[in-house]
Amino acid sequence: MTTAPNILLVMPDQLRADFVGCYGAGFAKTPNIDALAAHGTTFENAVSPFPICVPCRAAMLTGRNAIETGVIDNYKWLRPERAALGTRNWSDLLAQAGYHTAAIGKMHFTPWDAEEGFAERRISDDKRHIDIQDDYADYLAEHGLEKLHGHRLEGYADTKGAALGGLPAEHQQDKWVADETIAFLARQPQDRPFAAFVGFPSPHCPYDPTPEALDAVDADAIPGPIPPNADSDTLRPAMIAGYKRAWADLDYTELRDDQIRAIRHHYVALIEMMDQQLGRILRALRESPAGRNTVVIFCSDHGDYVGDYKLMGKTFFHEPSTHVPLVMADLRQEAAPARRTDPVALMDIYQTLLDLAGVASPYADTEYRSLRAPEDPERMIFGLSPNGFMVRSRTFKLCRYRGGSVQAFDLAADPGEERNVVGDPAYRDTIDAHDRFLTDTLVASIAKANADKEAEPAKEADPEGFNRRGWRWPPAAA
Repeated sequence: MTTAPNILLVMPDQLRADFVGCYGAGFAKTPNIDALAAHGTTFENAVSPFPICVPCRAAMLTGRNAIETGVIDNYKWLRPERAALGTRNWSDLLAQAGYHTAAIGKMHFTPWDAEEGFAERRISDDKRHIDIQDDYADYLAEHGLEKLHGHRLEGYADTKGAALGGLPAEHQQDKWVADETIAFLARQPQDRPFAAFVGFPSPHCPYDPTPEALDAVDADAIPGPIPPNADSDTLRPAMIAGYKRAWADLDYTELRDDQIRAIRHHYVALIEMMDQQLGRILRALRESPAGRNTVVIFCSDHGDYVGDYKLMGKTFFHEPSTHVPLVMADLRQEAAPARRTDPVALMDIYQTLLDLAGVASPYADTEYRSLRAPEDPERMIFGLSPNGFMVRSRTFKLCRYRGGSVQAFDLAADPGEERNVVGDPAYRDTIDAHDRFLTDTLVASIAKANADKEAEPAKEADPEGFNRRGWRWPPAAA
């Protein structure tokens, strides 16, 4: 039997931390996520630094920040020749170390069926990508069904994206992902470790639970939204423009309180449905020989405003968008629940996977660290989206948005981020410290992102050739 641990990385799409039971959400029934937390470590200040689906996933796959990857929005992807330039996928590195790697569910790669170093893929892409003929589409076709745009779901337009699911529960997308994961676990040999990345499409919009799941939620127990303010209002035009595109075709110019309540109700129902499917996977894992030698990591790629500040989705840097659940449970050990409050980034998972597998990091200059490293309460985390930059520390956040809006929040005194402390002399030193970190990180990241253009190392390797006519870049850097 192998001594290297199996690794199961499970990532729902667009799940915010404060809608999960082990993060204090008594209104949401998430017993399976909570059970993982009871067996492992809950990271209370886990941050999605690049809170958009594709940039986050590119950064998690490569262990590089969004400036270094160049993937800063959902319309970009990683350079095909990046390995020759020093950027390595964790999937490749673990495969070289003897792991059987698999990606099951939503990955959001480009092209959508790219292998990206995984030996095995079962694909169920984004809920919004109804035209992609992935494995889930083939499955639906076998049952006389098809993917549905939100407009074909009951209530979609009237409730601004909150609708009743149009498919029978037994053919729902998250269930298919769980079924495929359980089948994968059942066929794994015991003489070789596996590293499986499982991506649930929910609770990403459209918010389309089954009627039974919706009825099971106590809607009155769900907290109401954080009200908008002058600072958050500066962000609404970009959000509204994004949702008017064909993928959603929704107009959030007007967003009533009753619509927000419905959206949050449907969102919780999707979370509870996803948690049930997670439970099926975890039961199958524990009942298999592999379960006793597996480390489970559960996280989300980013959160969702679901009406806070009258915003929807993600992209900006408030906690509903960037504060995500992150739990790591080592099933090789007896239950030892712990909670950490130091800031950690989703990209730390890259270093954690290598650490668990005993694989050396390919980066000597990375800003990310294994989740098994000692706590660092003074740590700052850099964030980026097409709308601006963020620095997040344990109790403070600084955001600089395009157009000139600067927002800073004392998260300890103002967890709802309703009081912008820019201009308050009491916070001048704190803001300056975060600004220095932002400048340093930007300069370092831009340099690393352009390292493939640097001629000096090549010149030093062949000074005579460099000084003659006709010198050319070395093949690896061409």
